[in-house]
Amino acid sequence: MKCINVAFAVLLSCSLPLAQTGTASKVLIPIIVTDSHQRPVGGLTSSSLVIREHKTLIAEVGLLRGVDLPLELGVVIDTSNSERGSGLGDILSAAKDFINRAIGRPEDRIFFLTFGTTSETTPWLTKEQIAGLSLNLKISGQTALYDSVALACSERMGPRDWKKPTRRVLVVISDGEDTLSHITRLQATSDTLKSGVVLFTVSTRDSGSPSRGDRIMENWAERTGGKFFLGGYDAQKSFGKILELMNAMYYASYAPPSSTHNVHEIDVRSAPHENFDISYPREYVWP
Repeated sequence: MKCINVAFAVLLSCSLPLAQTGTASKVLIPIIVTDSHQRPVGGLTSSSLVIREHKTLIAEVGLLRGVDLPLELGVVIDTSNSERGSGLGDILSAAKDFINRAIGRPEDRIFFLTFGTTSETTPWLTKEQIAGLSLNLKISGQTALYDSVALACSERMGPRDWKKPTRRVLVVISDGEDTLSHITRLQATSDTLKSGVVLFTVSTRDSGSPSRGDRIMENWAERTGGKFFLGGYDAQKSFGKILELMNAMYYASYAPPSSTHNVHEIDVRSAPHENFDISYPREYVWP
């Protein structure tokens, strides 16, 4: 049975501004804005964006920088039999460096979830607790991808607490194929939107035409405002880009318009005088 042993040590001790205080009367919508070359756009203002809910224009919008909010990071790793012969080992080495750089202050926390036929998850860990952590990953079993992502969102992340603004990110490392789950991809997507996570998906494939799993992972990330990467091709570059986008993230803050629905559909576009590519979740759940 193939095993991959990965030790994680968080070395950063930098400090960042404290999170801004939120209230339950406003939502926080994660937004990633890039230019035509897929480079993050800095210095964004609310006048650069046009936000609508159910075709209703949102008049008053504030912007928070993602790096000013505590980070809640989940890393979901596919260790099923389909990963035999994949580039998983190199991808996890790159993921280790990414985690060392991403978790940078006492308020930041992270968990790991590994899955094949069943899922195993760590508790939430701080940067001190992760130092010396070793994950012994055994490649075996079928692939319960949808069940595992739903578990990460519903039980570990939990529903979004609008009173406590945080930057919520889930990184899923897999080939995107599911052979065992008891729920559908649509149900798993619903759980990601309820928890308010931005999903970055990393395929363990490295070449060739996009597979069915790649397309699933790409669509999944897009629905939550994240991005898809072919990690097996250049894992260091992929995780470097994820970190860059995470740090360039903004949150649009506003009071939701009155609605009889708890699921709010949103549309975010660049203002007429701008020309941006914008990634954002297509909906959110408002209690």
